[in-house]
Amino acid sequence: MLYLRQQAAFALLLLLSCLALPLRAEIITSPLDTRSYRPLQLDNGLRAVLVSNPGADKAAVSLNVEVGSNANPASRPGLAHFLEHMLFLGTEKYPEADSYQQFISSHGGSHNAFTAYENTNYFFDVKASALPEAVDRFSQFFIAPLFTAKYVDRERHAVHSEYQAKLRDDGRRSFEAQKQILNPEHHYSRFAVGSLETLSDEDDSRIRDELIRFYERYYSANLMTLAISGPQPLDELETLVRQAFGTIENRQAAPYRDQAPLLLDNTLPAQLNIETLRETRMLSLSFPVPPVREHWQQKPLYFLSSLIGYEGRGSLLSLLKEKGWVRSLAASPVLDLPEQSMFRIRMELTEAGAAQVDQITADTFTFIERLRQNGIDPALFAEERQLAATEFRFRMAGEPMHEVLRLAQAQMYYPTAHLLDADYYFGTFDATLLDNYLDRMRPENLLLTLEGPSVATDRIEPRYQTPYAILPIEDERLAQWQQVEIDPRLQVRALNPYVAKDLSLIDTAPQSRPQAVWSTPGAVLWYMPDQAFKRPKADFRFALLSPVAGQSARNTLLAGLYTRMVQDQLNEPLYDAALAGISLNLYPHLQGISLQMGGFNDRQPQLLTRVLDVMRQPEANARRFARIKDQLHEELDNSLREKPYNQAFSHLYTHLLGSWSTEQKLAVLDQLTLDDLMTFYPRLLEPAGLRMLAHGNLTREDAIAMAKQVRDRLQPADLGWVAEAPHVLSLPVDEPLIDSFSTEHNDASALLYLQGPDESLRTRAAVALLSEMMSTPFYSRLRTEKQYGYIVFANFMPIRERAGLSLVVQSPGTDPFVLAAEYAEFLADQRQRLNSLSDADLSRYKQSLLSRINARDNSLSERTSRLWRELDRDNTDFDTRERLSAHTRDLSREELSEMLDALMARQLLIRNFGATVDEDVKQQALSDDDARLNALKQDQLGIPAS
Repeated sequence: MLYLRQQAAFALLLLLSCLALPLRAEIITSPLDTRSYRPLQLDNGLRAVLVSNPGADKAAVSLNVEVGSNANPASRPGLAHFLEHMLFLGTEKYPEADSYQQFISSHGGSHNAFTAYENTNYFFDVKASALPEAVDRFSQFFIAPLFTAKYVDRERHAVHSEYQAKLRDDGRRSFEAQKQILNPEHHYSRFAVGSLETLSDEDDSRIRDELIRFYERYYSANLMTLAISGPQPLDELETLVRQAFGTIENRQAAPYRDQAPLLLDNTLPAQLNIETLRETRMLSLSFPVPPVREHWQQKPLYFLSSLIGYEGRGSLLSLLKEKGWVRSLAASPVLDLPEQSMFRIRMELTEAGAAQVDQITADTFTFIERLRQNGIDPALFAEERQLAATEFRFRMAGEPMHEVLRLAQAQMYYPTAHLLDADYYFGTFDATLLDNYLDRMRPENLLLTLEGPSVATDRIEPRYQTPYAILPIEDERLAQWQQVEIDPRLQVRALNPYVAKDLSLIDTAPQSRPQAVWSTPGAVLWYMPDQAFKRPKADFRFALLSPVAGQSARNTLLAGLYTRMVQDQLNEPLYDAALAGISLNLYPHLQGISLQMGGFNDRQPQLLTRVLDVMRQPEANARRFARIKDQLHEELDNSLREKPYNQAFSHLYTHLLGSWSTEQKLAVLDQLTLDDLMTFYPRLLEPAGLRMLAHGNLTREDAIAMAKQVRDRLQPADLGWVAEAPHVLSLPVDEPLIDSFSTEHNDASALLYLQGPDESLRTRAAVALLSEMMSTPFYSRLRTEKQYGYIVFANFMPIRERAGLSLVVQSPGTDPFVLAAEYAEFLADQRQRLNSLSDADLSRYKQSLLSRINARDNSLSERTSRLWRELDRDNTDFDTRERLSAHTRDLSREELSEMLDALMARQLLIRNFGATVDEDVKQQALSDDDARLNALKQDQLGIPAS
């Protein structure tokens, strides 16, 4: 439903007539946007948008090149992606392979890039004062990259590791299998990631030479669009852009355009079966439709998505959930090419639904026919226009890096005046245009895709070894779907009851921090009116802290089932509220359950009343319980098929927080009944501590009324229990521990967790500063230099208030013994490096960390989350950032060296050997410390052995 607002990948091409608009056309901005904008075209043809954001502590840049995997030579799959990797590895002006990365990370920033089908994008953010030097380093990618021969050879392995890392990823496997039905002459049908096989030297072709030819053909200034944001004035930003990017060569390149059709004649209708590794069942109904880019103002596919993908009363999803066949449904364009679009309705099936594919498909065509017969109500389009206009009017600026990323790509598609509001702009209602697209959604134009672990297949996709089959759709099935009978339960959605009417701002004195404005035994409300963002929005949160929530794996599961049952029962009103700009999430955690509500404040009290009524007395619906329990079982089962490094983190949290393992939960889940849940949930709600926060455009009176409503509905009058924060397992000193686990994944992995000695803020500051210093060298050594894998990182990793560091590699060809030895050598080298660290370098790392600690809140919800974390750590002074900053400034080189020693004294290595490690190597892994870890959890956390 929210497709156009959320996914820049589907940004639309501008009308030809719009191309004539002058580049200096004024950009339409939100009335509350305090930033200044300037579109710009350099003499070399590069187009840019400058954004001056006074007071910003971060600057950001994104450069977009209008070429992607579409232009890969047929003999070189992955070449565009490989080129993206190579540009980071040295330029003539800055030849060191990690020079750019080291500069960005040591100045409070981050960086990345991606290669899509039609474009490649490079982006970074950095503390504002470092912008000029960062831009100078960044621009050299597009002026004089080195393509150093040794890194060309090494980085092929990084691309191959990226490919290997997703060999068992169902999303990637399905994506490649879906391409098998496309016209093989169309470049979209081809492998785009790259591998050692596709990027190797050949007798008549050197890969480095082909990289350079590709670069010189397409990396041309006239195919580049840039966005830059910083606190500097526009004139200063313009000077910086002209100096840094003005020398990029304009080769008068033409963007690549496919000439072949995406689908051959007579391909459809057809059914595509894809076998998955996970326990998941998906049904997709896809329809090729005409190009949609020229209709960016009318948004026909977006509007049809909002009608078909609707989840409120009378919706297709509500009917299919009522039948017990479908868990979720989404409708959206999935392909948006210059010559072709594709619209898809995608449903997650229950096990019962997997046996009812034809009837589900019939119900879908019944709903589409209902749309045709009723006609599409212009009033609904007008409501969409109103909601979008309101959203744009009160749109919050996102993180600078996200903003420039969107703006750099938008310049490829939209007129200059509409670069900011195009996704929110609705033109005139065009019933004929909508009917034309709706008319393509017929059985004879259908690609039905069925994904699951036991579907019938007869072929193997070559890159990811995915079993699939392409089957004809028999005439009798088509006839069933063409001769529909309207089900009276299916209705086109009505106008939204949660659309905000009152968008005024409250008149109240500002506060610097929340105040406890209401309390009763066991409950307290913290309140902070906040008009800094000038939006009629508020966040209301509460945590119900229960002594029984995490007592056992059984209780943990029942708490999760309870929150899922409540949200599912409320799905229809919650979906309407979400469309109207009010989000709500109810979820379980170690201490109980929490609710988060945010967005336009006008209708929040009414929504809260409805939610509390259901929380207090949820419906005992057996069909809903069975569907949700099955879904939870599949999620738990599928978590055991996650990427190895993700599973390693799951093991780490299970050990350190004393949470219940996936295996423990699976052992209990099947035994749980609806009666168990209905007996348990009142115990979950009482007795319980209640912590609440109201922040934003709410009066004190309204906030207290909402708090009282929560207290009256959910909490008893008498409390005999006080909530206690969860404990974190303290690892023993000088006793390195090892935990091994098995997966079906080919890659091996090693996660080394180093734990800080205590929960003090000074320790937190020291560990965070060490992470600031170590992350780039770790990446450069183990990924760029040694090529151990694509997934390589070292991160600051606090677990609740206990600081720590994690070193992670997931590798397709290196066992955990080698990785652990590399970690030890790296840490020893870092100890030596600390001893010789200059005062200037130490100061630079401190400033980088300080810029992260004190990053400005970019939205009300960001600020709410920060304040909520303070309440969670019971800091009612709300001054963690200030105290952490003071400790950071005061740290000495000697103290950092001592902290590194303290970290190395408390180690937990979590390793996985993968499917490719030799059995004799695996046999050496007999020194695991399962018994010791279980004893520690029993002694410190009271958790029985797994």
